[in-house]
Amino acid sequence: MRLAVPALLVAVLTCPFTASAVVCHVRATPVAFGTYSPGDPSPLDVTGEIEVRCQGTAGSFATTLSPGSGGTFAQRQMVSGAYVLAYNLFVDAARTLVWGDGTGGSQRAGGLSRPGRLVFNFPVYGRVFPRQGVGTGVYTDDILVTVEF
Repeated sequence: MRLAVPALLVAVLTCPFTASAVVCHVRATPVAFGTYSPGDPSPLDVTGEIEVRCQGTAGSFATTLSPGSGGTFAQRQMVSGAYVLAYNLFVDAARTLVWGDGTGGSQRAGGLSRPGRLVFNFPVYGRVFPRQGVGTGVYTDDILVTVEF
């Protein structure tokens, strides 16, 4: 008795594949408001900076900021014990466009990296709102900077 064994056909397909990456480093200078006076009728405005250094292939990117401890972009919060101080961070000097992640009316800042090394500097416009009845103390909030490709 003989068994028929079908021939095994093997096909090898090749396709070129290219891997690429963009490497970025982020540096942020603090948005340090200094001394706040609760009775002052004017807002307390300061400026910080985020620097994004990229090296690699071309691609667009967006820089986003987290809402911080307050959990919302509508009004961020710095905290000192039981006291809360309302503030926000903006992409524009007029302080009308809240810097966030693109949700809830917030804006993102971005750019287009090109092959080679490229540096982007983004000013961060901060504002503590006037006439807030808060106690003395050191108020802080932690904001996460994210660069998305």
